[in-house]
Amino acid sequence: MSEYEEDATDALRRALQGSNDPVAVTLTISRATAENVLRLLAAEHGAGAVVVPVKELYTTTEASTMLGISRATLMKLIDSGNIEAVKVGTHSRIPADELVAFQHARQVSQARAAELLTEFSARSAASFHSNVTFRASGQGEE
Repeated sequence: MSEYEEDATDALRRALQGSNDPVAVTLTISRATAENVLRLLAAEHGAGAVVVPVKELYTTTEASTMLGISRATLMKLIDSGNIEAVKVGTHSRIPADELVAFQHARQVSQARAAELLTEFSARSAASFHSNVTFRASGQGEE
């Protein structure tokens, strides 16, 4: 980490120690870091973003936390072949690109399910006719 990044990190930490109000801080950072921050902000504004330390292999505990699922569910996904893992000794490790691919596939699947549900809801509402009528108590009784 360069001196610029260390100073920027310290400045952000100090600014975040204050109240929950918006944080205003001036940073001097490298161009590459600025581009990464810009990509992060764009992703956060769009579909959301998660910041993950970059490394090649993750433990099952780390991977399950990043995916927002239990470790047991992750192990089932590995056993079923839905997520590829490599063995390091007796332990499973999940490659970073596999986590990204699984998360992307899950987002695409969820988006498609939402589209189908919206279409179904629209079709159902257009063709729904209730055969049930309600009367106030005492009316229509003889």
